[in-house]
Amino acid sequence: MSSLKQFYDYLPAFIVGVIEGLIVILSLFCFLLARGVDLHLIFLYAGIALVFIAALLAAGAYYTRKEEMDNSGGESKILKIYQSLDIDDHLKKAMVDDTVQENKVWEKEWQEGGNATSSLMPKQYALSVFWGFLAGGIIILINNYLMQLPNYAALLIPFLLLAVLGFYKYKLSNQKPVNGMLLISLSGMAAAIGAYYAGGFF
Repeated sequence: MSSLKQFYDYLPAFIVGVIEGLIVILSLFCFLLARGVDLHLIFLYAGIALVFIAALLAAGAYYTRKEEMDNSGGESKILKIYQSLDIDDHLKKAMVDDTVQENKVWEKEWQEGGNATSSLMPKQYALSVFWGFLAGGIIILINNYLMQLPNYAALLIPFLLLAVLGFYKYKLSNQKPVNGMLLISLSGMAAAIGAYYAGGFF
């Protein structure tokens, strides 16, 4: 049971990473392909970009999660700003109380919404995103090893994966899964096709 809960805790952040990896690496690959870059060099550049961007994304995820945790416990920066303002004490107290209440409501909705990443520490959250991005990017590299544009069949597997991941990402965050499926899959395809044609123009 604990292993299942741990899996569920890591899943949302991992899914976010996979989605980013699929879209970013696919778009990069399509752009370089349209530019006429040699296929072996495309794999080299895409591989380097995959690791570099995954590290940057993980660093951003780490500090974002750390900031969330800092703000959810104790006074946030905005409360300190309010308390230092040279205004009427009653107005200052009302502003502080309002902010504290909003923060409590947000935390309650965050927990009740089943947001599994709320239990992850910054390092765990960052690693989930990092490995997710690598997984998404590697899937694209394998897929594009087998087929590339202008054969649009090369977009089929990424499209289906993005649709499934978008569905579950929205489902896990208590949003409309169908909206997530359509939004993420179509935006991913738009980014890839746009990058392909942009590469042909320059």
